[in-house]
Amino acid sequence: MVKAEVQAAVAVATGSPLAVQVFTAMFLIGLGVAYFRFLGSKKPNGTPRTGKS
Repeated sequence: MVKAEVQAAVAVATGSPLAVQVFTAMFLIGLGVAYFRFLGSKKPNGTPRTGKS
């Protein structure tokens, strides 16, 4: 589903005015931030680190 949205956004931005390209870039960046924030919430908390930090 996300892949289809990205492909649609890229298709809209191709050959479009600068404002549309900026909006599309911000939209894709927002999708990326939301995706990684969702993945980050799935990590177990309090896992011990190995090695020196």
